[in-house]
Amino acid sequence: MTYSTTAREPRQIDTVLFDLDGTLVDTLSDIEEVVNRALGEYRLPALTRSEVSDRVGEGGTALVEASIRKTRRDHDPELVARVYQAYLAGYARQPAARARLYPGAEAVLRRLRAAGVRVALCTNKSRHVTAPLLVALGLDTCFDAVVTGDGPERRKPAPDPLLSALRLVGGSSALMVGDSVYDLRAAQAAGMPVAWVRFGYGTHHGAAPPDLELDGLDDLETAAHAAGLHVRPA
Repeated sequence: MTYSTTAREPRQIDTVLFDLDGTLVDTLSDIEEVVNRALGEYRLPALTRSEVSDRVGEGGTALVEASIRKTRRDHDPELVARVYQAYLAGYARQPAARARLYPGAEAVLRRLRAAGVRVALCTNKSRHVTAPLLVALGLDTCFDAVVTGDGPERRKPAPDPLLSALRLVGGSSALMVGDSVYDLRAAQAAGMPVAWVRFGYGTHHGAAPPDLELDGLDDLETAAHAAGLHVRPA
């Protein structure tokens, strides 16, 4: 684990916000299979695993748009919407066929809540897929709030979903944990410190450096403390 060495006053954190795909759960195989099936129904080109990995943090519509761009067509919002709905329907039918929790994921969520720390999920994934996925993985009771990509807020990298989650749980200071540049940009725009997980899908190129980097979720509290962030109830 690494953390910023910039001198700072210790900061109390009473809320931890988590991304989902690539941070708590490895969902890449399921997403790749389901999105390519939906694209095939509309005779659109399949996405490679790398293309899915690069765009998954933006949400399902970004995946559909990436395929349409490969055809060199003009952007077609109606086609995007139809393919996206096919993707959602297929994914919701089998949300966790090959999905797996990353080591320490459930433990860190339950440990933080048991300690009185507020915990929320901030994902660009649709609620229609997020809810059954959390149930299938046994995480549906692990969050004080869940903010999805089809809510009233703008999606990450906008700060809106993070600020909304903080309000929903009644926290005063949050740490964002994610795996993509969208998570970093959202947190930095919200004025929140951010932890980047090295085992996820994305990179943090294109954003300011994270406050800390994690090799595993079990390291979260220790790495945060070393970076001057004290994760504990208000």
